[in-house]
Amino acid sequence: MLDIIFPLIGLLICTSLLIFFIKNKRSHKDFYGVIITASFFSVLCLFLVVWSIEDFIAIQTKNFQIVTGKCTVRKFESNGRTAIHELLVDINGELDFTGDFDKFSDVRQGTYDCTVKYIEKSRTLYDIHPLSTNE
Repeated sequence: MLDIIFPLIGLLICTSLLIFFIKNKRSHKDFYGVIITASFFSVLCLFLVVWSIEDFIAIQTKNFQIVTGKCTVRKFESNGRTAIHELLVDINGELDFTGDFDKFSDVRQGTYDCTVKYIEKSRTLYDIHPLSTNE
């Protein structure tokens, strides 16, 4: 849900700044630069809002893609300030998916056959099931 809220807040802020500056047409030398920059960020935030809404609708309608194959599962940890922990899944060397590591902490790392359920637009991992447990 936060994927929709943050771009929506950005869209509201950028659009309100754009309207404010256009209404108060200043004769400042950077007027057009501000308008172009605010317009760019407004369009970017609008794109992110639409993208997030499409994912939200796909989750609510349970419109997932399912693929089965040889999965390579590994954990990604960033070394910077952001501390990102993601689960990276590669299927047959063709499809790459990411998912929140906290949601999939019980999934073991390694290479094995599995079935993956994912959101098609953003290629976000929704569910993963190993096919064989004898490895």
